[in-house]
Amino acid sequence: FAATLARPEELDRRVSEALAARHWQDHDVVLRDWWRNALTTPFGLGDTAVALDALPVAVPELEFLFPARRVSVEALDSLIRTHIAPGRARPRLAADTLNGMLKGFIDLVFEHQGRYYVLDYKSNWLGPDDHAYTREAMTEAVLESRYEVQYALYLLALHRLLRARLGDDYQPDRHLGGAVYVFLRGLDGPDAGALFDRPPSALIEALDQLFVPGDDHAG
Repeated sequence: FAATLARPEELDRRVSEALAARHWQDHDVVLRDWWRNALTTPFGLGDTAVALDALPVAVPELEFLFPARRVSVEALDSLIRTHIAPGRARPRLAADTLNGMLKGFIDLVFEHQGRYYVLDYKSNWLGPDDHAYTREAMTEAVLESRYEVQYALYLLALHRLLRARLGDDYQPDRHLGGAVYVFLRGLDGPDAGALFDRPPSALIEALDQLFVPGDDHAG
């Protein structure tokens, strides 16, 4: 990110070409300012904060793939409701059983002060100006769209990666930092458009067991 800011011409060119292909040239100046703002605006991570251009280690579009064999969606939903925003209303996941391979791409995985995080960018429109992007409004948007299911699975994927890479040194409470969702339209809002959550390790470990290959989790 720092290198891109130091030499912005290449990204500006790519943005301009993408806009021209869609006849959206009128948005060129706005998006040039937007991506610079997105890279330099600090966002909170609980008791610390960081901006993208200051990240020492970051991996974009990290792919994950793991098996899901007779995984009950109802059980998955119940675990997440219990550990993330308990008691808050949200749509229920449709009753189903997951079989096959669960595959996804995480927008960004990064390290900060010895902890590892997942980050997802969102372009949701929550209101006419930055003041609409309050913590409560962003939380409501996350729950309504069930993004917390998304980031719980992202954290499970990161948990398994760290366990494989760090071996016996891995400690979830120490190394697994949490998830931050950046609402790009609210970068100048009260929380810099960022909603951070660190679900308890008990949730990640329970999800890990839920997705153990070969076990029957449908009952």
